[in-house]
Amino acid sequence: VKVTKITGADLKPFLGGLFTALFGIVDNADLNENEYVMKCIMRSLNVARDDLMDVVQVVLEKLTDALARVAKNPKNPQSNHFLFESIAVLIRAVCTKDAASTTAFEQFLFPPFQMVLQMEVVEFTPYVFQLLAQILEFRPEGAGLGEAYTSLFAPLLTPLLWERRGNVPALTRLLTAYLAKGASEIVLQLEGMLGVFQKLISSKANEAYAFDLLRGIVIYMPQEKVLPYMKQIFQILMMKLQAGKTPKYVGLVTHFFALFIGKFGSQVYMDQLNALQPGLGLMLMTQVWIPRLQQFSPTRLEAKTQVVGLTKLLCETPALLSDPNGQQIWGQALACAVKIVCSPESHLNSLSAEGNDDDVEIGYDATFSLLHFATRPSRDPFPEIADA
Repeated sequence: VKVTKITGADLKPFLGGLFTALFGIVDNADLNENEYVMKCIMRSLNVARDDLMDVVQVVLEKLTDALARVAKNPKNPQSNHFLFESIAVLIRAVCTKDAASTTAFEQFLFPPFQMVLQMEVVEFTPYVFQLLAQILEFRPEGAGLGEAYTSLFAPLLTPLLWERRGNVPALTRLLTAYLAKGASEIVLQLEGMLGVFQKLISSKANEAYAFDLLRGIVIYMPQEKVLPYMKQIFQILMMKLQAGKTPKYVGLVTHFFALFIGKFGSQVYMDQLNALQPGLGLMLMTQVWIPRLQQFSPTRLEAKTQVVGLTKLLCETPALLSDPNGQQIWGQALACAVKIVCSPESHLNSLSAEGNDDDVEIGYDATFSLLHFATRPSRDPFPEIADA
């Protein structure tokens, strides 16, 4: 295990002087966009994360000033990546301790973020969407979306934003954060979100993000609002399945089947599919879902989702036991559920919020630059079901 040579306690007495010196270089126009200095700021903030309250406002002011400068003409992608990572460290360090601090971050960061979006600084928009998602995810439970986030939502569905591949992962996460924190407030935009889902699912490169969004809709939107659209959604899923049964797509669609049954029940699932084609529900079980689980054991949260979905299917579908074919399917589904439960890979114990930040390679990526310090563990779609 890697041991950090310098701890937060070692840094604490020197924080003021350290950041004054580092930002002296950042503020120097002749030395602008120095990636080594910005990386040092990011690492120092992370090491000192428990002792930042006294310097957080000054550091945030300096970082947003730097952002406003480089947004006009970004030159060094690595330096700019570390700049956004530094903001993410601050958000994580402060809001983990006090979720109410999200209000202050919103007030401070929305103006520079809106400037980036209005100027269409394409290098920076994926970062902005990730940080907006991070702040929204930290908002106190029951606080809703707030005025700033509510006014920002409709423009996020603009097709042009989704044309840029680098935006897609971050935008998907941001929409999912909106659903988790205030689905009832954006219910009138459900058709717009389903339009985004349809656009994403049509592309092999984006199909995983299409399912991230669809799962968010099924988990958080009021069921009576979602149900009228389910026939069309299942139709889209079946057409894509018919067009090409790739292992990746089969994995995504069977994960969704389990989630849908877990939330809506086995009968609704069967009714929806059988309305498209009589017997389709059982046919998918025998030709798609069960073969996938026999070949491949899902892990962690998908494993839990599969067990929940399969258990509901086994217990809530008595019609399955009415003929030999149904009984065989029932037995195979039970065997799949038992296999998942018995697999060590299925347990949730490796889900951690942060891991060891010092071991992680952090930096710019031309396709999509994931902000390490803005990541959060996946949410359990069935928190009410305790782990065995």
